[in-house]
Amino acid sequence: MKTSVFLALSAAWIPLAAQAIINGGFATNPFLLGVVKVNDDCTGALIGNKCVLTAHHCLARNRLGEVMLPEYKSSVVVESTKTSKIISSFEPGYSERRCYDMKIAVLAESHNRGYNLTKASVQGQSVAVAGWGFLGDYTIPKVLEFFQYTSKAKIVPSEGIVVPVPDGASGIAFRDSGGPLFVCKGAKCYVAGVANGKADGSTLMNTQHLWCDVRSNWAWITETVKAKCL
Repeated sequence: MKTSVFLALSAAWIPLAAQAIINGGFATNPFLLGVVKVNDDCTGALIGNKCVLTAHHCLARNRLGEVMLPEYKSSVVVESTKTSKIISSFEPGYSERRCYDMKIAVLAESHNRGYNLTKASVQGQSVAVAGWGFLGDYTIPKVLEFFQYTSKAKIVPSEGIVVPVPDGASGIAFRDSGGPLFVCKGAKCYVAGVANGKADGSTLMNTQHLWCDVRSNWAWITETVKAKCL
């Protein structure tokens, strides 16, 4: 039996008390080096040659700042001292028919680590996330974490990508906002969404996590990447 691509991305599991992403594991695959920390309070995914895809609310009110570019050390993706300033940012237009809480930030230096995005539907697909989150004592972790959801993704056009959370807790947490939702096809993984938190109507007994989907913002993303990120 072939090993799951998702399991290969994160093979080391850690206790609940030390979680950034709740019930996640250390990011043990260098593929995840493109998941960056945005201003110490959000996560983002590198795209193109010099941009980051994150949530609009992470850079709201013309806030810029910087991103931390991680390194691969002792078989884990960890925090580094390398940062890059954000010099400008762009967002899609308002819409009541799709999730638009996205932002593309342009960095001062090229990174050449950009992820491939997908405009394919993830309805019914297995998905996974990576993020920097926070620890139980509210310190910012030095190690990236990864989590594969047990439930399949659902598309809700006016909201984005929704994933049920059976235990009401596992998955994205505070400071994982803006982080990537991955979907893998064969040996290749793509970014399909941007973390936004809990879906409307979520309760303790019926928790659902939400991502703005790349698919419904595809025209804006491709136009912006072509003009600003290559």
